[in-house]
Amino acid sequence: MGYEAIIFDLDNTLLNFELCERQAILGALEYCAVSLDLNGVSEAIFLQVFETYNSKYWRQREIFSPNELIEMSYRSTLAHLDIQTDQISNLSQSFWHIFNHSAVMEPDVNEVLTVLARNYRLAVITNGFVSAQLPRMQAAGIEHFFEEVVVSEAIGFAKPSPEIFNHTLFRLDLTPAEVLYVGDSLTHDYAGAMQVNIDFCYYNRKQQSFLQGVQPKFIISELLNLLELVN
Repeated sequence: MGYEAIIFDLDNTLLNFELCERQAILGALEYCAVSLDLNGVSEAIFLQVFETYNSKYWRQREIFSPNELIEMSYRSTLAHLDIQTDQISNLSQSFWHIFNHSAVMEPDVNEVLTVLARNYRLAVITNGFVSAQLPRMQAAGIEHFFEEVVVSEAIGFAKPSPEIFNHTLFRLDLTPAEVLYVGDSLTHDYAGAMQVNIDFCYYNRKQQSFLQGVQPKFIISELLNLLELVN
């Protein structure tokens, strides 16, 4: 295969975004003394409603700051569930403090990166905010593995835009044929890699089926499988 570098997605490929976000959503409630039990609301229901609003607001991330987006999500969720509090601004600040220091990793990440770093240059392409993604990598203790970390906010393009992939190739001074890209999203990772002719390894962490015609170069269900492919 002759790869010089392996580029990774971050969320739900190296770091478990879902668990990190859950910790932050519920942890902020606890820190700000907003009790779900006293309001007769389960954690599952709160998280479900929060995710509905958060997904909606996140599409406006070019307009609003990270704090504003989370504040809007809490405000709408609390109103929807009829929970009264004057702590909404503090909830947003607490969320980001907890989230930016969350380090829940996918299984075997340290072992895989340690082995790969012996023979390959490593990099990350991630959609998100610089103020969140870099501290989270530091909290997980994995930032030292990577020669380049390209965050969408910093360059003004997000996956699946080919620009963010071409920017990373330029930074690494490599051609598409010299790179393997690993990610969990067919919508953002696979679609983006295909546009610039980078081989894609689909980390199918939930073993989901996908549409006919979608043809990743490789498919793995565990990151450890990556070592068998490239070593």
